[in-house]
This record gives sequence, C-alpha cells and structure tokens, in this order.
Amino acid sequence: MKHFLVAACLLIIQSAVGQKIVKDHYTVSAGILGAANFTNFSIKDNSNLDYSTQFGWGAGGYINFPLGKVISFEPQFMYNQYAYQTDATAFLNDAKAGYFSIPVLLKFHLGSKFAITAGPQFDFLTSVDDNNNNYTKDDVTKSSVAINAGFELFPHGRVVPFARYIYGFTNMDNTGNPNTVGEYHNQNFQVGLKLRLIGGKHILADSDGDGVVDKDDKCPSQVGLARYNGCPIPDTDGDGFNDEVDKCPTVAGIEKYGGCPIPDTDKDGINDEQDKCPTVAGLAKYNGCPIPDTDGDGINDEQDKCPSVAGLAKYNGCPIPDTDGDGINDEEDRCPDVAGVAEMMGCPKIDYQAHEVLFQSGKATLLPAGKKELDVLTNFLTKNPNVNITLIGYTDNTGTDKINEPLSVKRAESAKAYLVSKGIDAGRIQTEGHGSQDPIADNKTAAGKAKNRRIELKVN
Repeated sequence: MKHFLVAACLLIIQSAVGQKIVKDHYTVSAGILGAANFTNFSIKDNSNLDYSTQFGWGAGGYINFPLGKVISFEPQFMYNQYAYQTDATAFLNDAKAGYFSIPVLLKFHLGSKFAITAGPQFDFLTSVDDNNNNYTKDDVTKSSVAINAGFELFPHGRVVPFARYIYGFTNMDNTGNPNTVGEYHNQNFQVGLKLRLIGGKHILADSDGDGVVDKDDKCPSQVGLARYNGCPIPDTDGDGFNDEVDKCPTVAGIEKYGGCPIPDTDKDGINDEQDKCPTVAGLAKYNGCPIPDTDGDGINDEQDKCPSVAGLAKYNGCPIPDTDGDGINDEEDRCPDVAGVAEMMGCPKIDYQAHEVLFQSGKATLLPAGKKELDVLTNFLTKNPNVNITLIGYTDNTGTDKINEPLSVKRAESAKAYLVSKGIDAGRIQTEGHGSQDPIADNKTAAGKAKNRRIELKVN
C-alpha cells in the first residue's frame, strides 16, 4: 500500500508540473508539512468514560492544484502518531497508534492572507504501541474515515501556518468484545506548518502569447502589442493597412498611395487615375477635363453656338455676323442688310458726284445742277434710314482761309438744308468745312475751280 501511494504521488506531481497554465492563477505547488497532534477518543454511548488530550506528531507532504482564483484542491500524504490516555481501564489506555493519513482538502482562499480548508481524511493503521500490552494491532480498526476542517494563514506563502480539527466516523475498537460499552472515535486538533518547495508562483495568463498578460490585454485572443494594450495595430479605416503604415488612417485607400484613396488633385470629384486633366477641375462627361473651348474664344463649347470659330459672348460664341455678306461685319456695316463697299461703311456705292454739287462763286447758294445731285443722295438716305452722313464743304483757292473755311461750312449747311427740305431727318446729317484743302482739280482754270467748289459725302 505504501509503495502504491508513493508512486501515485510522483505521477500526480509529474503531471502537475507539465500542466499548461491557461488562465490567471497560481501554479501547481508542492511541499512538506509537519504538525503537532492533540488527540483523544471521542466516546459514543458511554458518558462515564473520558480520555484526556495527548500530544503526538505528524509529518508528510502535499500537492496543491489551483482550480481558479478562489478554490484549490489539495491532497496530503502524512504519517500521524496519535496518543491515548484515560484513568479508567479501557481500550488503548496509555497507548500510541501510527496512521498513514490522506487528507483530501478543498481550500477556499479568502484573499491572500487567509484560507479555509475542508474535506475527508482517510487513515490507514500502521502500528500500535500499548504500554500495558493489552492490545495489539489486530485489535484496532485498520482503515477509517474522518472529516477534516480548518484554516491556513498566508496560503500562498513559502511557509504556511495551519490548524484543523479532525473527527473520525469509524469505531476504532476491533476487539469484538461483547462487554465493551460505546464506540471509540478518533478526535484530533492538529497545528502545524507547511513549507512550499516547488511551484505556487502567481502566473498572469497570456492567452495569445503576445507578452501582454490577459488582465491588461484588451484583445486577449489576438496577438497584439503593449502600446495598443495587447491589441493588434489598428486599421481604423478597414482598408487592410494598419494605422502605423497608413498615410490616411481614417479614410480607406490602396497600397500604391500608402493607404490613401486615389488622389483628386483638382478636387473635381474625379480621381487622378480617371481624370485626363488631373490638375484642372472638370466634368465626368469630359473625363475630368473642363468643358472644351475648341475655338479658343473664351466661351466653352456647351455655350458656344459656333464652337469651331472664334466669336464673341454677345453673339453666343459666334463671330460678329455679316448679314449681307459684303465682308463688312454688321457692327461696322451701316447697311447690314444690303451688300456694300468699305468706303461707304458697308452701304452700296451710290452714283453721287460731289463735284457736281455746284455753288455760285464766293457764295453758298446751290445751283440747279447741284440740287439734282443732292436728290440722288436724298433717295439713298430715304432707302437706308439707319445711315447717318457727314457733308463736307470745300472751296476753290480764291481768297484766304479766313474767308474760305467759313464759306465751306455754309455750303455744307446749305446742302444739309436742302436734304432736310426733302424729308431727311436733320439729326442724321453732320456738316464740316475744309476750305480750299484737298482740291480734286486744278485751281488755275475756271473748270477746275468749279469742281473744287463741292460737297463730299462720308457715311458715319
């Protein structure tokens, strides 16, 4: 029996040492213990018999298996010597008995300084020493069961004081004497010390093996880093790049841009990989480019009615029109609906002979032939009501400029008065006088001088 128990103890210790710690608790521990026993018999059904408390001793070892932070399981293996003494003639008087004891305890840790113990105890008789030689080993029950309850101080310490009460349930009288009155039950107050030899260290579990103990690890099932409280490096935007390498940790991106989204340099909502004009804001319909201006006139093609020809905004991007197709645009053409010539500001050339507008020499009086010529001009102005003109009067070189210039003005005014008399609005006619300047004929002859006394026409 002794060899079997020793082998069992060794097997339990070996398995305990190899046990993997998977949670926050103390490791398996083992050690030796010694105790003082204060024993007697508790007599059942015989109140007349009383045993005094006697001193004995006990020694052995223990193995403690933590079952959590509060409870542990602790089998012990001891040799105990019990002593018995009474003043009466009775069973095992002035005798000692040796037992191989196995207390099987549950330990309840109430903090780090105190624990309660309780459990069954199995005792196996090893020897009997009766000083009166009345009883032998055969007269004592070979195996018995008891209840064990007590406490420990500093239960996780190297040296642990303990005390416990042990009460046996088995009648130790095995004599079979019919005259015996009562039953003899072992009763023991045990006080001792435990000395831890191995184990017992408080291990803080690190379930994921990342070096951060579970009590501090906010991600105990994931390998992480201490600076993130045991969690992996976060990936805030969930793009697969952890925040330490992600240049845009709060916005999902791709690897080629360091975890940032594809950039949109011109902020037009079209990323640079799809934007054909990445530095200029544009529209999706033009692949990220602005609305084109094909003719470069500053008016985009969507607003330009002549997108391939440079024009003006006032003409919706088209050039200034030339309605009559005479090569003179409508803004410069005084007769935009009738083809004309440049010298007439776009109006048709008229059969008007300035030198035929004749005046009396030295006077501003029109001759009949001059009126006939002005009738040609009247007809022209009537047909072209949007045309304004300037009449420029001239003289020959007779006299001085002091005389000729006022005279040339009066001749222009005389021609204007005739046109107004024919129904032409005076506001359409301006007058000037240039005296004897710019002759068109030789002033040395009478005929030449007559031609120089003329009224020139200029379309405004």
